[in-house]
Amino acid sequence: MGDTRTKTRTRTRTRNIPKQVNETPFGVFLWGGPEKFDRRRDVYNELSTNPMFAKDTGYHTSLARKDAWTKAALQSRELIEIKLRKKWPHRHFMDAIRMTDWFLPVQPQFRIFMSNLERQMSDEQKAIWVPKAERFEIFGCYPQTELGHGSNVSGIETTATFDRLTDEFIINSPTISSTKYWIGGSGIWATHGIVVARLIIDGQNYGNHLFLTQLRDLSTQQLMVGVEIYEMGPKSFQGMLGADTGALRFNHVRIPRSQMLARNAQVERSGNYIKPKNLKHSYGSMVTVRALMAEITGHDLLRAVSTAYHYTTFRKQFRRDREQDAEETTVFDYSSVRHRLLPLLAQGVALVLVGQSINEAYQEYTKQMLGGDTSGLEDLHLQTVGAKVYSTEITGRGVETCRIACGGHGYSGLSGFGRMYAHAINAVTYEGDNYVIGQQVPRAILKHYKNKSEASLPSIAYLSLLRDERTPQPPADLTNPTSWSLRSVQEWALGIRQVNLVREHIEDTSRGRDTSYTTHSLTMAHSDFTYWRGLWKVIDAIANVSFAGPMKSLGLVFSLSILFNPHHPSLTRHLPLTTAQYSALRDAYQSALDGFADNHVATIIDAYGLTEYEMDSALARADQTPYEALLDGAKRSEMSGEKMSTCGL
Repeated sequence: MGDTRTKTRTRTRTRNIPKQVNETPFGVFLWGGPEKFDRRRDVYNELSTNPMFAKDTGYHTSLARKDAWTKAALQSRELIEIKLRKKWPHRHFMDAIRMTDWFLPVQPQFRIFMSNLERQMSDEQKAIWVPKAERFEIFGCYPQTELGHGSNVSGIETTATFDRLTDEFIINSPTISSTKYWIGGSGIWATHGIVVARLIIDGQNYGNHLFLTQLRDLSTQQLMVGVEIYEMGPKSFQGMLGADTGALRFNHVRIPRSQMLARNAQVERSGNYIKPKNLKHSYGSMVTVRALMAEITGHDLLRAVSTAYHYTTFRKQFRRDREQDAEETTVFDYSSVRHRLLPLLAQGVALVLVGQSINEAYQEYTKQMLGGDTSGLEDLHLQTVGAKVYSTEITGRGVETCRIACGGHGYSGLSGFGRMYAHAINAVTYEGDNYVIGQQVPRAILKHYKNKSEASLPSIAYLSLLRDERTPQPPADLTNPTSWSLRSVQEWALGIRQVNLVREHIEDTSRGRDTSYTTHSLTMAHSDFTYWRGLWKVIDAIANVSFAGPMKSLGLVFSLSILFNPHHPSLTRHLPLTTAQYSALRDAYQSALDGFADNHVATIIDAYGLTEYEMDSALARADQTPYEALLDGAKRSEMSGEKMSTCGL
């Protein structure tokens, strides 16, 4: 009997894993509309049929770092040729880089280098430099972070001193801690960098500005005089193997005055400094990165969830029925798996859909900014800070949760989870630790509360509840599980929790307490509210389409997951419920999970339609079961069988 079951199970195929990008109305919606869906399909068709981008799950980690980077550099060159030949727009190019899973050295070209040229240069400067970057005549990076200063950008030590006699800036690294560090693409690849440095004129410090600095000779790739660069070595978990991340030092490197990015501030030939009209323009560089991350991280999480879903719906383990001849139970049907994977699926979709809205707002702001209007920058800055913290926290932990849900096979390099985690978790510390970056949200909340100006930023309108001496009563009976499916109840609960957190933060601040730990939960709760509103806004807009039902079910799981199982332990304390009320919330959450799992999960996974190529996991093959793919991987190991005989052991 046991042998028969084993053979039958081996023949069973993992469910509905496409080899091609399949188009459905639901899928087009989830990917962000026809343009984004077509872009994904175009990129997929190009990469999946090109031998240069062939994937070999798990074995990329066996390459020596130099070999891995060389492969990534060759892929970069191939992508450049494709882009120029097919006249791909920048977004095509960036999406293609992501689909390779290598973090290619050319990645900074459009993600942060070109975006700063376009947004921070004057029109005259752009006419010279933007075409060079678009034609790949120069390759760029963005040297901001220093050994001694990551999150604290105002503490940057690199200097750019104006020399009146030669009409030049002198870029200098005065200390070891001023070494530019963690600079993507600079270790080997980049020819130019937009260096963040303190502008010094006649001994006076005018703060950080941006300076386009040549790093390498365009013909020989040799370092320019006074430029010192080292490739900084491997990262944790063998992540970002294709990125040549650099450590840069400048020994009195001279650049023309014309290479200070001059859209907002200028230095005249006489040395006269013209300050920017809006002092918040410096937010722009990191807002660019955060706006992109808001959506990208959600796709990283959905890839992990999809892989785990395909495996756990294949895998059978133990029997819930005590009958000896009963079939083993599909792993996904256990509550222990559903309670971990289903909230992550709902949260991943929320990250993507709300992230798309944030990206659209950023693109609209960019148009306004180029026209001289920076009025929306503070709100966008606050949105992207919250989104960066929120999306990276959920995704980093979520990918690891998906791995664990797949049991021991999830630990194999062939599962792909190691690479997914290594690539996702680094985003938690972009700009610095999330506990540090996240403090910008509470600071903004305090400022607007003191100034009574919360109405100017819709995302913190809940502060009006804090001014009301009467605690708003719940709009329904919280001991009734069905009440928790009402959006009015969810909004009340999120608002009350947030107000209690803000009140405590105000009290702690007035007492002079260190709030660097507690502000993290405040930022996450603030983002819960932001994403809750954003997700339901998207769902309401599709009320009359065929897939509205699955999306409403997903929205309910998301809403109750952030209330019942919050991201930080202290959030439960700040939503004061009686035992009966909490029990009703628990019952409502369980009911939402069951309805979602039984009726809609497969529909959403299939609509996203991640292909075998995109998941790149032995646990999600179109023509092999996970067992067949894992065994095949073991057979191909460089240490299997006679392959070790050459070692002389």
